[in-house]
Amino acid sequence: MDFLDPRKRRAHSIRLFVGYILVAIAIGLGGWLLLNAASGYGVNPKTGDIVQNSLLFVNSNPGGADVYINDQLQSSKTAARLILPAGSYKLSIKKDGYRDWTRTVTLDESSVARYVYPFLFPSEPRVVALKTYDKQPPLITQSPDRRWLLVQRPALSNGDVVFDEYDTKAFQKAPQPLVVPSGVFSTTTGSVLKEVEWSTDNKNVILSNSYKGGSEFIIFNRDVPAQSVNINKIFKVSPTQVALRDKKISQLYIYTKKDGKLLVANTSNSKLSPLLNDVIAFKPSGPNLINYVSAAGAPKDMALARIWDGKLSYTLHTFKAGKQYLIDEAQFQGHWYYVAGSSSDERVNVYKDPLDTLKNASIRHASPILSLSLLGATEVSFSNNTRFIEAQNGHDFSVYDLEQKNFYRYTLDAPMAAVLHWMDGHRLIGQSQGKFFAMDYDSTNQQLLTASNYTRGGFFDTSYQQLFITTTQKKGVVLSAADMRAGVDLPPQ
Repeated sequence: MDFLDPRKRRAHSIRLFVGYILVAIAIGLGGWLLLNAASGYGVNPKTGDIVQNSLLFVNSNPGGADVYINDQLQSSKTAARLILPAGSYKLSIKKDGYRDWTRTVTLDESSVARYVYPFLFPSEPRVVALKTYDKQPPLITQSPDRRWLLVQRPALSNGDVVFDEYDTKAFQKAPQPLVVPSGVFSTTTGSVLKEVEWSTDNKNVILSNSYKGGSEFIIFNRDVPAQSVNINKIFKVSPTQVALRDKKISQLYIYTKKDGKLLVANTSNSKLSPLLNDVIAFKPSGPNLINYVSAAGAPKDMALARIWDGKLSYTLHTFKAGKQYLIDEAQFQGHWYYVAGSSSDERVNVYKDPLDTLKNASIRHASPILSLSLLGATEVSFSNNTRFIEAQNGHDFSVYDLEQKNFYRYTLDAPMAAVLHWMDGHRLIGQSQGKFFAMDYDSTNQQLLTASNYTRGGFFDTSYQQLFITTTQKKGVVLSAADMRAGVDLPPQ
């Protein structure tokens, strides 16, 4: 019998021993690979080299789109989680009926990158006409929650100011006419209404009314038009600028350029209280913070950017005086960012939590964390999620990403009808060549979508599924809704 043969027993033992060794090696190698995979390492299948991986999250609106890396289709649709070696890649997102979204992404070793903001525009939007007006509506404005769209009817023979109110959640229903009480205006003859600012209640909006010989400010209540009031009349002032305090209608900031005074107006008792003197421009935020510009104490041809914190005023920055001042402030990830510059300067400075520094009595000025280099900028703003700060001068743009700490400087080739503004947290929109125009913050994924004569492009509903535009046609000016869905995402007709 074989098991009694010493030589065969020894050979069997050797095979068992070798087998145990191989199993131990396999277990050790597997554990080593798992440990390295957990640490972000992997094996390059082409070279066999150990490489450090990165994690890439990709999502889109709408979801369920195909994801391509370097033109290679991935197994996961959006929302997708991909593990890739560090390096640069061409990332593309595609879905039937929609225009492709593409950009180059760079992944660092052991990094986590999130591209969850891509918006897929339809290849050919389905457009539905809502109402035809004899002329271009003088004013179109939308509430902050994007639900209520107010379209001013062209001038009526009796001089009334009437808005058509569209509910963007039920946009195919006939609009509700809203008549502004005639006694609210000093005159409506030759008057031009402009939007100033909406309250966060989505009911009240401040309008400026410019007419031959003067101007005035109106608080229009779209919910109860009879409660609309004339700010000039109730406070007996002729302000240059009016702003909401803390985005609420209970108190206002009233500014008169002639004397440089900034006042607080209480709408409940019609009382005015002085606040600041020698003000050239201002931008309030919250109940107390005010970013403002003053010439008091500044050298010749210079101006001071200052911050009022509700108690004291602090000097933020000294810069060239200009015809236009670029000031703004917003919170991002728990920090306050302030922006200050002028149209005469070559840059717009950005400051992080400057009050923390300025409240130290030994420090006279705050130091900027960065500057947006753009000569003659005429516009500065934060994106809707405050992640991006952009400055514009015509076709020239300078953008900074507060999260990724990246700069983007570019010039658009396409002619723009007016200043671009933020569609959401990542995209800018406007009108170009008679069409709605959109692009990502860094100028990628530029889209000319559908006809629009509205210089700001258009308005979206609460879910970004409908785009509201106006177009000039032979029969008049048509307000339409363009569906941002396509293919399988379209509802059945």
